[in-house]
Amino acid sequence: MLDRRITVPQGYAERGCVLVSYRLPLLKHCFVLCSDAEGLDAAGQIELMSFFLLEAQRLALASVGDPQAFMLIHSGESVRKRASWHLHVFVVQRRWQKAWVYSVLGIKNLVLAGYTAVRGRTRKPAVDSPSTSTG
Repeated sequence: MLDRRITVPQGYAERGCVLVSYRLPLLKHCFVLCSDAEGLDAAGQIELMSFFLLEAQRLALASVGDPQAFMLIHSGESVRKRASWHLHVFVVQRRWQKAWVYSVLGIKNLVLAGYTAVRGRTRKPAVDSPSTSTG
């Protein structure tokens, strides 16, 4: 991640949101829309996703002049690293850029999964398991 910047554009603060801008090698326009909102009901989730989608279109338009030149990645709570809602926006204009995003994310997640697996095997548990003996 290069040139990382965190801003709070108009409309973000009232939703508890921030915008993280960065670039990757060969991809100049990458964003993460982050919200610290917790415990949203279904209507709140839909409103936040609608806001994120409109922002993705705005960011693509501002970046390359095409409001549809983007791809989104959102992970459900069970598989994301952070508890907060966030949506990754990658502004792409070519299929090779889309393939590049998936390749970078795939490699990153494979490395993290491998590291976590190795670390889990070599790390002593913080709390010992209860004894199963009855004696």
